[in-house]
Amino acid sequence: MRLAHISDLHLGKTLYNYPLMEDQEYILEKIAAVLVERHVDVLLIAGDVYDRNVAPESGIKVLRKFLNRLVEAGIRVLIISGNHDSAERLTFGGEFMTEKGIFFSKPYDGTIDPVTLTDAYGPVNFYLLPFIKPSIVQHYFEDERIETYEDAVRCAVRHMHVNAGERNVILAHQNILSAKRCESEENIIGGLDAVSDAVFSDFDYTALGHIHSLQKIGKNNVYFCGTPLKYSISEFDQEKKMPLVTLGEKGRVDVDTVPLIPKRDLRKIRGTFDEIMRMAKNDPNNHEDFIDITLTDENEIMDAMANLRTVYPNVLRLSYDNAASRASESTEKDPGVRGDRPLSIFEEFYKSRRGSGMSVEQKSYMQSLIERIWGEDE
Repeated sequence: MRLAHISDLHLGKTLYNYPLMEDQEYILEKIAAVLVERHVDVLLIAGDVYDRNVAPESGIKVLRKFLNRLVEAGIRVLIISGNHDSAERLTFGGEFMTEKGIFFSKPYDGTIDPVTLTDAYGPVNFYLLPFIKPSIVQHYFEDERIETYEDAVRCAVRHMHVNAGERNVILAHQNILSAKRCESEENIIGGLDAVSDAVFSDFDYTALGHIHSLQKIGKNNVYFCGTPLKYSISEFDQEKKMPLVTLGEKGRVDVDTVPLIPKRDLRKIRGTFDEIMRMAKNDPNNHEDFIDITLTDENEIMDAMANLRTVYPNVLRLSYDNAASRASESTEKDPGVRGDRPLSIFEEFYKSRRGSGMSVEQKSYMQSLIERIWGEDE
């Protein structure tokens, strides 16, 4: 049986106020094409289908179009809710979709019955565990002590009564202790929501969502697939990929990955204003990409953002790396300006912000302003 694993679609998300729905629809179309081309039997979607609890209408339409394509191709789909989803809204009407081969996790109620599919090697049991918190699980197991996320997930898995002699796959949306994180992820301080990958030791493959970068955890087949698109500047150097999992007989699991090429990439560009404007003329990459620009000019450029957007229309952010910006970063560590003369005070302030002293002309001009304001040479 061949599986594909995606998660954290975050349909409806914006990137620095740029709507990403067009990019999300594009990448889902590419994913569908890969699934058909690679003869995938089952697609696993491990949570955070939408970016917020109340799904946008445009996101619902995009998901429906994507699922219709898979139904037409005979590809079965298993979907769980993540922490960004409303479990009730996402799974509403899910029981009517099973005939089409689409299976949704139900809101957690203390029981999870597997979806069992078969191939030449026999049954494969798929357990759909939606995002859970300790308080949710404790409600159904009052006699058990459930204080941490680890306690909650262990309890939920234990009550699945997994037959370790058969092939088992679990979909879950939880943080893992050793996982590497990105800026775009929801973070609980101290990693209090993290669990050990050992919780999933009875499964042949664990399809995780929640963490936004592709990574294998531990020695077992515990995988975060990451997001299909880059959702923060911290992800600019990541190559987004989709795991393809081939389940053979019990104990035989092969995992490969397929690159996911976006409609618009997210890139960083660094240099002086003039260098970047010249470079743009021969830039072989897509000028419509989302760009984070760092200017190294010592002086701020008038209307820099507006001018840069004439060559790169989707500039997300503009920052400077020069003596002034570096001095500004260290200003908080400075105990404060010293001196009793206004000009001396301003000189220290200027140096703390610009990283260099004032010129003779600047001092003269500032002194003239001081005399005009105070009416005398202070």
